[in-house]
Amino acid sequence: MEPPIAQAAGHNNHIVSVYEDRVQITSGWQGQKVEDIGHKDISTVEVRGMVNCTLTLEINNGRVYQIGRMARPDARSIKTAIELQKQKAGLYE
Repeated sequence: MEPPIAQAAGHNNHIVSVYEDRVQITSGWQGQKVEDIGHKDISTVEVRGMVNCTLTLEINNGRVYQIGRMARPDARSIKTAIELQKQKAGLYE
């Protein structure tokens, strides 16, 4: 398994991991629910708030993921990593 480029935790056991080819959102008490999203499927990434930030991922099919109570540096690192990987996906594929 490859190590994630960036990883952050939010409220209610939500963990967002950014890999080379996808974003993985794990939720649930013991990580029972795992969703993989390709970088090309993500349309927008937003960070709102100063202390307890909300990371918002909007997917091309209309689905919106909002992970709340995330530390600002963690949310910014996730956003930066997703944007960088989206640029790479656009250039190399």
